[in-house]
Amino acid sequence: MEETHDFQFVLPLNASDLVNSCGDQYYVKEVFAASDIPKQLLVCKTKARERDPFYIFEQFDTYYSVLESSATDANSVRNLMRSFDLLYVTVDKLGEDLLALLSATQPMSNQQRGRYLNLTKMTLYLQVNTVKKIDHIVQQTLRDQQMNVHKKRTKDPVLEQYPDWDIRRGKFLVQLFNVLQCPLEKLWSPPVVEEDFISMLCDICYRTLELQPLRADNRHIFDTIFQILGTSIKRFNQAMTFPARILQILRGTEHAAASVANGILLLHEEYGISSVFSILIKNISDALKLDSSDSSVSKHFSNFLAEFSHIAPALIIPHLAKLADELLDCQSHPLRNCVLQIIGDTVVSELTSEELSDELREVRNEFLENLLDHILDVSAHVRSKVLSIWHHLKVQHAIPLNFLTNVLREAVGRLDDKSSLVRRAAMQLIKSALESNPYSPKLSLDELRAKHEKEVLAMEQLNERLEAERKQEEKLNEDWGALAPDLVPFIEENLTESPDMQFDKEETDETLIQRILPLMREKNYKDAIILVRKVDFLAGNQNMSAMLKYEEHCVYVLALLKTYHLLAAGFKHSSEEMLQQIKTVQFLKDSIIFAEMVTSAFPKLHEMLMSKTNSDVFEAVDLFTTGYMFGIHGTASGMQQMLQLVYSSDKEKRDAVSEAYKRVLFTTEQTGRAHAIRVVQNLSKFLSEIEYGHYMAMESLMAEWMNGGDVDALVIQVLFERFTLKLEGTTANQARLALQLLIMGSQSKATLASANRSLIEDIAVGERVRRDPRIFTGCLQLLVNSIDANNNAKYYKRQSSDSEFVRQITQLFFDFFFHEQLSDFDSLAMSLLEYYYRMCQGPDVLAQQLVISLLKRFNESWLVAAQADSPTRPSTSDKENNELGSQPQEIPYSQTLPHLTQTQIQTQTQSQSQNNMMPVFLVSRFIFCIGYMTIKEMIFLDMDVYNNMKYREELTALEERNKKKQNQQAVSAQHAARRTLNVSAMEVRKRLTGVAAEPQQEPDDDLVGATAEDNIAEEINAICEDMLLYNPDALLSKLSPIVIEICKRPGEFKDAKLQQAATLALARLMSVSSRFCESNMSFLMNILNLTKNIRIKCNTVVGLSDLTFRFPNIIEPWTGHLYAQLHESNTELRLTAVKMLSHLILNEMIRVKGQIADMAWCIVDDYEEIRNITKQFFKEIANKSNILYNVLPDIISRLGDINLCLDEDKYRVIMTYILGLIQKDRQIETLVEKLCLRFPVTRAERQWRDIAFCLSLLSYNERAVNKLIDNMQHYRDKVQVDEVYQSFKLIISNTNKLAKPELKAVVTEFENRLNECLQVNPELNAESGDQTAVPAGTQKGAAANKSRMSKTKGRAGKKSAPARGRGRRRRQQSSSDSTESSD
Repeated sequence: MEETHDFQFVLPLNASDLVNSCGDQYYVKEVFAASDIPKQLLVCKTKARERDPFYIFEQFDTYYSVLESSATDANSVRNLMRSFDLLYVTVDKLGEDLLALLSATQPMSNQQRGRYLNLTKMTLYLQVNTVKKIDHIVQQTLRDQQMNVHKKRTKDPVLEQYPDWDIRRGKFLVQLFNVLQCPLEKLWSPPVVEEDFISMLCDICYRTLELQPLRADNRHIFDTIFQILGTSIKRFNQAMTFPARILQILRGTEHAAASVANGILLLHEEYGISSVFSILIKNISDALKLDSSDSSVSKHFSNFLAEFSHIAPALIIPHLAKLADELLDCQSHPLRNCVLQIIGDTVVSELTSEELSDELREVRNEFLENLLDHILDVSAHVRSKVLSIWHHLKVQHAIPLNFLTNVLREAVGRLDDKSSLVRRAAMQLIKSALESNPYSPKLSLDELRAKHEKEVLAMEQLNERLEAERKQEEKLNEDWGALAPDLVPFIEENLTESPDMQFDKEETDETLIQRILPLMREKNYKDAIILVRKVDFLAGNQNMSAMLKYEEHCVYVLALLKTYHLLAAGFKHSSEEMLQQIKTVQFLKDSIIFAEMVTSAFPKLHEMLMSKTNSDVFEAVDLFTTGYMFGIHGTASGMQQMLQLVYSSDKEKRDAVSEAYKRVLFTTEQTGRAHAIRVVQNLSKFLSEIEYGHYMAMESLMAEWMNGGDVDALVIQVLFERFTLKLEGTTANQARLALQLLIMGSQSKATLASANRSLIEDIAVGERVRRDPRIFTGCLQLLVNSIDANNNAKYYKRQSSDSEFVRQITQLFFDFFFHEQLSDFDSLAMSLLEYYYRMCQGPDVLAQQLVISLLKRFNESWLVAAQADSPTRPSTSDKENNELGSQPQEIPYSQTLPHLTQTQIQTQTQSQSQNNMMPVFLVSRFIFCIGYMTIKEMIFLDMDVYNNMKYREELTALEERNKKKQNQQAVSAQHAARRTLNVSAMEVRKRLTGVAAEPQQEPDDDLVGATAEDNIAEEINAICEDMLLYNPDALLSKLSPIVIEICKRPGEFKDAKLQQAATLALARLMSVSSRFCESNMSFLMNILNLTKNIRIKCNTVVGLSDLTFRFPNIIEPWTGHLYAQLHESNTELRLTAVKMLSHLILNEMIRVKGQIADMAWCIVDDYEEIRNITKQFFKEIANKSNILYNVLPDIISRLGDINLCLDEDKYRVIMTYILGLIQKDRQIETLVEKLCLRFPVTRAERQWRDIAFCLSLLSYNERAVNKLIDNMQHYRDKVQVDEVYQSFKLIISNTNKLAKPELKAVVTEFENRLNECLQVNPELNAESGDQTAVPAGTQKGAAANKSRMSKTKGRAGKKSAPARGRGRRRRQQSSSDSTESSD
């Protein structure tokens, strides 16, 4: 361009400054209208194609007009984008020209330099501001869209103008970077780039950092930005501006943390700029110390520090100590978390090497001390974070051994933390420490202590040997001192004769040494010296020897001879062995400390297994499992307690327990048969350790494992091999455990037993059962399980009652019955009768024949005859049967057998009476059989007979329908079979009775079927009610008087087991007939209340539970006696009562009333299992509608009764747990009102404290706080008691935490009203002192709070006086109300 332009372009502070002319500065002459801009841009396009950038001098006004246009319509945006494209082409050409011009050796003229300077400034000014305006429009459009995100709007046409704007901006930044690579300073004179020009270019980079988050697809853009900034810092003196702008960006922009962190690392790696980071860290630290309470600022800076430490830990180490000192004490817990996380990451990445210098080792230890200290941080968020960091360090093996014990100690202490997050992190850390412990795969304390004692003893013995060696060495040194002068002439002679001896290397050192020692013992020193020098030569020391002076060489050879002198004398150094032994002992000592530390954690975990917080339960289960696998003492009880969670309503808990046991029992390193054998060993061992109360839970788990395929065919095969003793090395106990496991498995998989029925039957009647009757019991149970649990009596074939197997098991039963030493007769009798009623035809006849046979033997004095003829007893090799033959003829505990009927009563002589005496254990067993036969007979009628009769009726009906609908026979049969599957007569009667009052409808097939069901059920019920116990010909009608007679005469029938059997039989007889139950109910309650036998009490409580399911209306008036057992001193009785009441209430057989307060008391029972069951019970009822909420006032009232004498601490424990289960806002609001209304009707200060404490346990929303304000008149005088006041203050402080402004306003109002209650008018109180009786507790509280009241601002005396009068009248009325209520 030949035209001369004599002006100077000055970068304006504001764009409007360019419109004003000033001297020789460039100014805009014309601002074009929006309609003229497209035409002007066409001119610019033509000029730009000519590749002459100087057209900007003429068309600057056009681009300026585009920038200054305020329109945002589609045309204006299109003009803006066209302007950007043209400027991009122009700057591209300008960059090429500048690179060639400024790189030339020949300098430019002043005129040329000035023209290019103006062009560069004008072009880049236009381009940078165009980018800024496009960014502004894009961001404004995005904000508008976010504000209207929930409204339906058409697609914004503005954004369609630049869908690829991010790509274009990236190209612009690359272009800008290329321009900066030119030596631009040559355009200025002197050659220093203008500050405003560089600031303008850097500003667009900073703005991009604020607007754009770092993503994988735009990382190159941010690399370009920091390359521009790096160039500016290195060449254009931007080192002071950069930290300030970056600090500003980080303070206000959350997403900038990642991009800035990566950019600073780029500056360090590509430009060697590290001082900027130091300045930035100092500025961040200073800013946070001044404003750490600003959560957003702290969060932004924390994100940056964390990101940078993650990608460049080595760079942050020099600054980390200062950051820790300055920021770990700041108020913001996110900031403390950030610094601690940086410390943890730095230790893992940079400070874990074994080759650390002493300085770095000291730095690492200082960092770890900071982490250790903050395990006790005031913030739960920090405590949980630090424990998680320690967990990560442990996983990465970055915790030194000298820190491990201290860390573990702190983690165990945090198991009592009030925050579930902290407890969870602590358990995870303990588990990690256990799994990756450096000591042993098994941490059994007993084994470790035994090893430690053994090694300590070995160390002591080694120490004694070292002492002997020291004495020997001293003596040898004395001998050597005397010998050395004699050796010196030999050495000098040898060195003189052969100063440089040469030897062949055929011989080895060991051979020469073996030759030297005899020579030393023989004192042949001359030859010994030659061999010593030869050994030294073979060791490669000839060069060193040659360098020695003659005297030094003599001393050197003399020292070598001394060594061989000691060896020849048999001297041996054990110091190295001692050092190794010391390390071994210390290692075992550390192992014991570690194991003790881990062991101390598990008692605390027992409570967490029953926690309301799921995370506590899951982590405790996981940690117990890990500890059990490591053999930690105390984990076995936890593994058993976990079985209680099998019945939890929470599926996640059940699954966690199941997975834990699978991990322990089914995880092996073997495969195939070896795996199956190991699994069976694990199952057997665990089954042998569990308590009886957990047996059913184990059955439930076994069923789940059977269905899930964990117990596969190989495992079942190994179980049968163990049971049948075919597996080599199987003991009798292992076979019995295998049988129990098969019984458990067959409950869910009937084919397991049915497919092996003949094998089981052979064992059941074989010789093994005579040696171990428990095998007989188990075999019968296994055979009963061969019936599919989902099937009914009509679908399987019953065994004939006169079959050989039935005859054999009956005969075996008789043999066992008269065996006094049989330990578990009850289980044996139950299994036989169960087999009769489930597997045999005519089970009632079989059972009746069994009882009659026993009676016949009793009445015929069979026992006496059997004693006289001992060879007739069954011949067995069993120890018990061997003892039977040597029983005395007279058994000391004998009772007269009651007769069956009055007609059998005869006057007998003394000798006849003596012949009718029989051992009491036989009577006890007979009575037990009567009771169990009764309950099985009832179940047989209720289930099997009823279903069979119903099935027969359906078959009859089907035959009639077949005549009409032949083609529907199969479908109808299947439908009928499904409809009557496993239905009991009792359930049908209850269901039909429940709908009997409904309006009558037109009869249809379903109603006809229901009528038939009703008839059959009534028929079954009539048999139970009128025939079993009241028909004169029925067996039970003749046996029941015997049972009652024994129960009524405990003074005559004194044996405890007999009374237990009789009471249990009575309860079972009562379950048959409601008439019999009602007539004997008071008698059973007398037994429960008067007997001292705990077993009778427990059996009666269990019997009452069964009777409640059978006859709830009859038992309902007597439920108070069940609750009374909760206060008995015997633990077993309380435990039984808790289990039965929980079962009844959860199954809705007992209405939940105020008596449930007795159950609540069990939350603080001394026995842990009772506490756990009770807590689980309240958790269950809390999930059932409003049951707990409805009875909660009664619980609070009953437990708060001062006559109950419940300790206040225990009351608080109970209420803390129960009120913690109330979560619904509406329930809490109503509960607040009910509790406030209790204040006026209570008189004791203790009761006020209790109510206020309960109020403090609730979580408050705005409406709940308003309830407190509205009911303040009920407790304004009670606030004078300090404990009551503190409870209300606790409500205020807890509610204000994290509360919204609306709630805080209500809480402030409540606090002001509460403080007004503390104001006292002394004159008014003095005047009314003789008229109003103020409770002693109130007077005491008022005196105690005198100082507090003096600090509280009160209202004016004229306003407060009437309030005091109203308060007194309310207190008087409240006192009278409470008196009436208590009466």
